[in-house]
Amino acid sequence: MMLDKYFKEPLLWDYIISSVITCISVTVYIYNFIELPKIDRSLSITSDLSNVGLTSAGFILTLLTVLITFKSNVKITKENYNNDDPLFELFFASDLYLLTVKILKNCIKSLIFISVFGYCLKIGLPQTKLQLTFFFNIFGLSIIALTLWRCLLILTKILKMQE
Repeated sequence: MMLDKYFKEPLLWDYIISSVITCISVTVYIYNFIELPKIDRSLSITSDLSNVGLTSAGFILTLLTVLITFKSNVKITKENYNNDDPLFELFFASDLYLLTVKILKNCIKSLIFISVFGYCLKIGLPQTKLQLTFFFNIFGLSIIALTLWRCLLILTKILKMQE
């Protein structure tokens, strides 16, 4: 299934998809189909995206903390489970739990990277190049959207297990 391939290397796929989207937007700009927005607007969006990235990283960190806390309260392991145990508790004894924690941890890293990179662009780019933050905004928005979509998929699967 397509999602299985995606979840094997989600960060790689996120960055490939976002790079393709950004390259398409650069191409569209080069061929004069779009104009770059004013520098103030682009910088404002860069700040907004960086704030959204850090805030989202905080929410995912909270989710990860809750999952780890639930795991500490579960007494079953791979060796002592039986079919009568709730599916949600079996999740904590399975390899899916470790994979979920790894994916969520990488989501946090990616969001923090995008946020810090956005602020670094604002600080480090010379005035004459600040308009190029528009393309970072496309890239950053793509990364944030894909990361949050992945977290939503994981949460949906976990909620289905609790039913």
